[in-house]
Amino acid sequence: MGIFILLISGGIARANVPYEVTFTPTGDDALDAAIADASQLSAMTDKPPDSDAALRSRVSDDKGRINAVARSFGYYDDQVEITTDMKASPAKVTVTVTPGPQYLLAKVTVTGPGGALLPAGSPPITTEQLHLEIGKPAFAAPVAGANFTIEHTFLQHGFPFARIADRKVTIDHGTHEMTVVYEIDPGPTANFGPTSYSGLKSVQQDYVERRLKWLEGQPYDITNVEKTRDALVASNLFSTVDIKTEHDNDPTIAPMAVDVTERLPRSIAGGISYASTEGVSGNLTWEHRNLFGEAEDLKFGLLVGQEESAATADFRRPDMFGTGWDLVSNITIDKETSDAYDSKGGKVSSGFEYKVLEHLVFGAGLSLEHATIDDYDLQQHYTLIGVPTYAKRDVTDDLLNPTMGDREGVIVTPYAGVGSTSPTFISGKVNGSIYQRLGDTDEFVLAALGAIGASAGVSLDDMPKDHRFYAGGGGSIRGYAFQHGGPIGIHDDPIGGLSSFEASVELRYKLTETIGLVPFVDAGNVYDSSLPDLSKRLLIGAGLGLRYYTGLGPVRLDVAAPLHKRDGDRPFQIYVSLGQAF
Repeated sequence: MGIFILLISGGIARANVPYEVTFTPTGDDALDAAIADASQLSAMTDKPPDSDAALRSRVSDDKGRINAVARSFGYYDDQVEITTDMKASPAKVTVTVTPGPQYLLAKVTVTGPGGALLPAGSPPITTEQLHLEIGKPAFAAPVAGANFTIEHTFLQHGFPFARIADRKVTIDHGTHEMTVVYEIDPGPTANFGPTSYSGLKSVQQDYVERRLKWLEGQPYDITNVEKTRDALVASNLFSTVDIKTEHDNDPTIAPMAVDVTERLPRSIAGGISYASTEGVSGNLTWEHRNLFGEAEDLKFGLLVGQEESAATADFRRPDMFGTGWDLVSNITIDKETSDAYDSKGGKVSSGFEYKVLEHLVFGAGLSLEHATIDDYDLQQHYTLIGVPTYAKRDVTDDLLNPTMGDREGVIVTPYAGVGSTSPTFISGKVNGSIYQRLGDTDEFVLAALGAIGASAGVSLDDMPKDHRFYAGGGGSIRGYAFQHGGPIGIHDDPIGGLSSFEASVELRYKLTETIGLVPFVDAGNVYDSSLPDLSKRLLIGAGLGLRYYTGLGPVRLDVAAPLHKRDGDRPFQIYVSLGQAF
């Protein structure tokens, strides 16, 4: 009989225990959000436990987790109560946190080990440097984060072996205050010693030596080590870069060891894009990043599209004119078949680039180009010698998907015509974009772009059509066909202009880690005057984009409509490519 009862009771036991979680507000919105984020009860509601005991285990685990969250916000007298109503269906779980008083930070001290005095020459450490405020809530994160700041400050001021020995936190439950003592073992001051290298195979040691941001005999500064590591990583020659500070028999000397792992120097890449009016285009590149052992970069490219085809060769020789002065050369042969014109020709250019500052590049060169342009019954041949001069600044956090920072660029090129059919003129463009997270994560990013083009010295009729400014297309005023974001001629062909203005705003919203939505508005026009005439109407396009985020960058699908629809404008345009629009 007993066995029969056990079998019946086992048969009616719940296979799982679905439940709902409710959090009672504490009065501190930030604390409430952190508790909800940390709660595994909340995170796992879609995976019900298989028994009442398993649910109680989750409750027990969450109590400790939530208690730690409350303490991290300075609530050291908190009480966590989690009640369960197992009779309800689904079971009801209620989390109630009584935080108590919020403790304040009363005092911060930095000493040597065991409270000893710091040696002469130690850098001063202030609470402002540590992002700690006396009299403010004693949050745990900045208190713990100050360890790194203190240690890093000593490493910047000639103490290569400085290490935090201890951090003593005292909680006074009578006064509701926290005091913190950071004990740092600074070690001796030292100068940079000799540098050894390992892992180099095809890359010449001279190239790496020129990337070093320190000189032997200089006072040690970890900032120079970090800049060297960044420079070596940015070269794209190495998959790993490890720079260590070693010990020497002489404690005032800090030998350095640079250990690298070389990447494969050759790579092949390809891509494909689509736009409603431009059709499908594909590109293929072959690159060798270390041609002769000094990071010489040779790249061949092939573009095949319904409106443009081109073959290119690019070469960069680092440090050609001294460290940081790079030789850059290009050869391009291309053919364009667009509504605005048909052209075929080639261009050869060579010059230099110099990194003025860490994120600022200046360049200048000399170019020679020749082209033949067909426009209905007219044909134009020109040969131009140009002197392009440019500057670029980029402080964004990512090349293909920036979420913070800004980019600016300016290029000015005087052209001298060779022969009676080639005009002499000057042309230039200024552009800038900015990216701002709306919050602490990249869930929402506001992106904006502006660009102005101008030219002088020639009339619109005499300006070669492939040197005029155009707008419209996937990288310009979306919603308007390629090159159609401006005046249209009698043959429904884009006329182009001597100047241009473009602006774009996007709100990039990440639905998940891989899927995003991007509403956007673009505006602009081209003008027959040397400078943009902003009193004239702007053409505006608006739309919605879908992003699929991959390890190579976001795949972009944009659908846009012209808000000022003219005869001949399609109701909408579609664009597909890799990377954000800007």
